[in-house]
Amino acid sequence: MVTKRMLKLAGVYSMYEGLCVFRKKLIEVMRNNSYLKYQYFRMASFLATNGIGPPLASPAFESCSRWQKQGTKGSNDHPETYIEENNSTIELFKEVLPYLDKNSRILEIGCNVGRSLNYLYKLGYRDLTGIEIGEEAVKLARVAFPDMAQQSKLIVGNAPLELRKFPSRQFDLVFCHSVLVNIHPRYNYVFREMARVSRKFVLTLENEGSFLAYPRDFQKLFERVGLKMVASKIFTGVCERFPVPYRQEDALANNTIRLFVKDETRG
Repeated sequence: MVTKRMLKLAGVYSMYEGLCVFRKKLIEVMRNNSYLKYQYFRMASFLATNGIGPPLASPAFESCSRWQKQGTKGSNDHPETYIEENNSTIELFKEVLPYLDKNSRILEIGCNVGRSLNYLYKLGYRDLTGIEIGEEAVKLARVAFPDMAQQSKLIVGNAPLELRKFPSRQFDLVFCHSVLVNIHPRYNYVFREMARVSRKFVLTLENEGSFLAYPRDFQKLFERVGLKMVASKIFTGVCERFPVPYRQEDALANNTIRLFVKDETRG
């Protein structure tokens, strides 16, 4: 027997499907119109910086589910993609490693299969921790990088929630590589938590022009919570100094590396 509740649920699902089709059409229009794309990017960045999901980005539950299910049947995301080391890892750590001794405590947000942690492990760092939402990615890390995985602490969980379990000033360096743009703005407290658990440095590499994800003003969000940006650069295979003023082509085409330190002047 078909009930009113069933009809109502069917109507909601039909509406959701319609919105998905409309979203795809809008995305195709913007992909072919650089002006519209840039204007949408500016709006999306403003909304996400202030804790609101941009209209064309995935809702929170879809974003979490996507990365949680990577490597499982039916997923389009495969952890194997992230095993091979590339020069983005080298460029990411260039500015910060001279200030870290081998006993430094290091945390990665969204470590996936552990490629970046393994890079640090090969350099002699041993106090390594990683948080990863995808269970299959962590399983692969133990196969791909067994020595690193055995001597490191790899946590399966949602990073914004897991961060709350750490004491303040627990790590000398907290870093992430292409992760924050995939965390829904409802979890914007992740910036506060990253700053809280860091004793010295926070380091990020993000495709800040990911207009269909959750672009933000990353400098503003970290500086709101007591950090100070001391270095930044565009990464496009090679590195250049960060352009001022911000140019349209930079916003949409480049990855940005940012290094923050604790701003002790703010108490």
